[in-house]
Amino acid sequence: MAGELVPLVLLPRHSTYAGATDFTTIAMEVTDYEQAIVNLWRGPLLGTAPTFAATLQESTDQQNWSDCSGTNTSAYDPGSGTEGQMTATLKKRWFRIKVTLAGTSPVASCWALGFLQMRES
Repeated sequence: MAGELVPLVLLPRHSTYAGATDFTTIAMEVTDYEQAIVNLWRGPLLGTAPTFAATLQESTDQQNWSDCSGTNTSAYDPGSGTEGQMTATLKKRWFRIKVTLAGTSPVASCWALGFLQMRES
């Protein structure tokens, strides 16, 4: 039986990022949760040969980050104007999403929201 679902907003609708770099959210403490279910949407990419990748990450110390295990958790791109789902198993204390843009002068609008599933005791 699944634990209670708690609403989660990682990237508010319609967050826009510009430049060929990584963008990360502030780390959130997720000790009480066993899973993150995140819906991700992105709009058209602008720039020259732009690419987009979203990765769900976790850490024990907020310094060293690793990709979460699960479905579509690493370098995920749902496609232009498309919503897709990422499901991460949470094993460490801290959690965040990383958006990576590459290409020349890339720009992307996206959002990521969903639920954290409580651990059952």
